Formats: sequence, C-alpha cells, structure tokens
Amino acid sequence: MKKTLLLLILLAAGVTRPLQAQIAPGAIAPNIVATDINGNNWNLYDLLDQGKTVFLDVFATWCGPCWSYHNSGALDDFYNQYGPDGTNEIMAFMIEGDGSTTMADLQGTGGNTVGNWITGTPMPIIDNSGIASDYQIRYFPTIFMICPDRIVREVGQLSTVDLEAVRAECSIATQVNDAGITNSMMYLNGTPAGCGNLNINYRLCNYGTDALTSATITLRDGATTIDTYNWTGNLATYESIPLAFNGVNGVMGANTISVVVSDPNGQSDGNTTNDERSVQFTIFNSVGGPAVSETFASASFPPSGWSELNGGDVAGWEYSTAGLNGAGSAKMNFVYSPAGDFDAIVMPTMDMTGYDNAVLTFDIAAARYGTSNDNLKVKVSYNCGLTWTTLYNKTGAALATVGSQTSIFTPTNANQWRAESINLNNYLTRPALLVKFEAFSNQGNNLYLDNINMSLTTGLNIVNRALDFSLSPNPARSLAMVNFSLAKQQAVQLSVLDAQGRIVYAFDETSVLPGDHQLFVPVSGLAEGIYLVRLQGEDGQQLRRLVVE
Repeated sequence: MKKTLLLLILLAAGVTRPLQAQIAPGAIAPNIVATDINGNNWNLYDLLDQGKTVFLDVFATWCGPCWSYHNSGALDDFYNQYGPDGTNEIMAFMIEGDGSTTMADLQGTGGNTVGNWITGTPMPIIDNSGIASDYQIRYFPTIFMICPDRIVREVGQLSTVDLEAVRAECSIATQVNDAGITNSMMYLNGTPAGCGNLNINYRLCNYGTDALTSATITLRDGATTIDTYNWTGNLATYESIPLAFNGVNGVMGANTISVVVSDPNGQSDGNTTNDERSVQFTIFNSVGGPAVSETFASASFPPSGWSELNGGDVAGWEYSTAGLNGAGSAKMNFVYSPAGDFDAIVMPTMDMTGYDNAVLTFDIAAARYGTSNDNLKVKVSYNCGLTWTTLYNKTGAALATVGSQTSIFTPTNANQWRAESINLNNYLTRPALLVKFEAFSNQGNNLYLDNINMSLTTGLNIVNRALDFSLSPNPARSLAMVNFSLAKQQAVQLSVLDAQGRIVYAFDETSVLPGDHQLFVPVSGLAEGIYLVRLQGEDGQQLRRLVVE
C-alpha cells in the first residue's frame, strides 16, 4: 500500500523539515513518556516490561492514506481483541506526528484535517510531534511494532489477521530459563563486506522469567562450529546486551553465518525458537582483475564474480529478461522492496593501474510510481569496501527515463533507456577497485541496468575489444568515419563522450544487418580536445580515443 511522503507533503504546505533516515528495524525503540488527549499518562518502557507488544500508528490529520487505513478498522479491531479490554496482551496508540495540527483538526472541524479522528477510536491518541521526530519517520502513516525486548520494526498497514501474525514474532517471557538472540542482526551489521576477516555483532536477550546470569554462545557456519563464547553477567527479563565475534573469516563471495545461544543459567532452554539468528556477509577479492563488461546474457544472477548485498527484505536486485539488446538486465525490484531498504550489486575487483583513461558506462531504464523518490548511487572503494565514494547520485525524476507510471514498469523499447557514463581517471593508480550500484527504495517503480562496462584506455589501445571498429581521420576536424563489421543482425549504439564522461553525440539503430558498415560522426561543433567514441552492440562494446582539432 502506498504512503504519503512526509517531505513532499510538508513542502506543499509551505513547511520544511529535513528528510532523515527512519529508525532502522532491529534498533532499540526510544522510550515514550507522554500524555494522551484525555489526560492519561503513558510510559512505553513500563508497558514493555509488563510483557506487552506495543503498536504505534504515526499519522497526520491531513493525510489521505492515513485516513483510509484508519477507516479500515484493522488496528481498531486488533486493539479491541488483544488490548486492555480483550486479552490484554498488546497496547496500541495513535500518534499525531505533525506539530502544526490542532485539537480541532483531530476533531475534524479544523482547516488541516480530512475528518474526525477521535470519534469511534478505541485506542489512546497522543498529539506529540516529538515522538515522530524521535522515531525519524519519513512518511505518514508509519506503523511500528515494538516487542517487549524493545526491538522496533515497521510493519506497515496490515490487516487485523496480519497484525496477529506479525505479533507472534515477538518473544514473550513464559519460561523460567530462556535466552535468545534479538532480531537485530541486520541493524547491528548492515551488509558486512571486506577483503579480510570481519566482526559479527549480535544482541543477547533474556526472555526468561528468572534473571539470566550465564549462557553459551556459538558461532556456526552451517553445522560447523567456528567459535564459542561462555557469557556471564546479569540480565533482567527482556534486558539485552550487544556482543560480538571478532575476526570472523569467510570464503570469497557470499557467506551466511549463524549466532546460536544455549544453556541459559546452565539449564536447558525453555524456548528454542529464538535461539538462532543469521547474517550474510561478503568477502571481496583483494587482488584486482581485468576490466569488467557485463551484458547480463546469462540468467544466472548475480553474474560470476559479482556480489549482491541485500538490505534486509527478500525483494532487491534480480535478473530480468528486459534488456536493451535483448540479452537481459539487472532489475532493482523497487515495487516490492520496502521503503528504506538499501540493496547493492558490486562488480568484481578490478586492477586500474597501467592505463591512461578509465570510463564506466551503463544503460539505465527507470520509472516512478506517482511522485516516488527511489534512488540509485554508484560508489567506488579502493580499500576493500571499508569506505566508499559516491560518483553518481540520482533520485526520482532525475533517475527516471520515462514518465510516471501506475503499473509495474518493464522497458519495451530502446527509447526507454538512457546511456550513463562516469569518469574514473582519479582511480587509475588503484590496484583493486570496487564499483557498487546501490539502490535505496522508496517503494516506487522498477529500475533496470544493462551493458555495464569498465573501459580502460592505454593510448589508442582499448582493453575491452568485444566489438571492433576503426576510426578515421584521427585527429578529425569536421567528420570522423566509424567502420565496423557485424556477424549477425543486432542493435547498435554509437556514443561520443567528452573528458568528463558526458555524452555529446549519440546514434541508435535498433536493427543493423550483418556485414560491413560505415557511420559518420559530425565533430565540427565540438570543442578541441580528446574524446572517447563508444560502439556498442549485442556482443559487447568497444571504445577508441578521438582527437578533435
């Protein structure tokens, strides 16, 4: 279900507010000490210590999607069944998160409201924008679930049945001895990656009714034990502590490792369902290889040597048959990736030394859903992923190659694609360069990448020679002639790039017959200097240096 972006609404209303990262799933929820509109005082941590799971519906009185979810009655029905007048297992609050609204707006009589929010609402309403700030919300409505262990996560606009299902994921203290690992692995570790050993962080929690004073914690790779730690301390019920296994090794590529707790207080664990949590990490090659050219001709994904860093949800980067040249592409599934998720694909490590010029080129197709603001960044790292530098950053309308669409976007013709290029000459001395395509989801519409190519130039010689051509005269003053030969019918694209990697001339033909061909490139309108001519076909691409006098 779509949400109203907070920044866009505030700007439309003439109110500005920084757009910040929403509190991450797996974080410790900030305490809430507040008074509701009826004068009742509430303390979030007191409710959690009672073993209750707490739900927050953060809304604004003017927010249409908020009003629609409110009128669905899903949270009201859930509260009536499991709240204080039901089984008393949960608590829920309506949190009005816009500081400019008034009591009249809540009552439906003000000038900044879509209706009466109070009448018929069984749960307490708290009018406190500070709570929205503490939880760093990015859009209305935002519905959070906070388990008794104080771990928070956004659950979205769920039905009553789905709210019941998600509540079952919280661990409740019913056993005397119950140690567990909290659902914080992604929050504590992110998507760990590097060229050597890594630290794996986790949070140990006492889900038992007795104090937890000891436990055995094991690090496992499948059924193989890697390390064991005998923890001692003192944790009250629902109290937790962050810990870490340091210097964890893995194999080249993707790894999955598990943290398992057992023997709470030297006894058998009364509830084993919360004993184990897993985290994925990636080991990059510390030795740079040749320049990479990827047309996604194979459905195997990610391609050989590439790495995928998933930001938490199942939906992320995947293979698509919708390629610019028909071979395929990398698709970022923004449609089903929850807002706030980061997902990345990383090219194999490349050796940039010994060359005169470096240009990264790729083709992109993207659409928005309404005014959604999905984002794509291209980042590079020369220290095995320890730090990253952003070289490309586009969001929303700047990222899109077609107009906004209400249906799921799949590119169907070459006009829906755009060629992009990034100059990497500042990294020509780096023996092991990583390039990462990092997507940030606003749950908009899909994005596709194709023909990702690192072209390294040594004088007039080009490292990648998938599609050969000659260029004359060179230097050129008015016209440059491109001669090439095709073994089969295919689409051909010709681009001229300046020293900053910008495309200054482009030619695109969707169907070129086999045989010898000749193209003329007008250069009389170009400034004197050095350019790169890129010829791209189904079998790959080739670049050559062109001097314009």
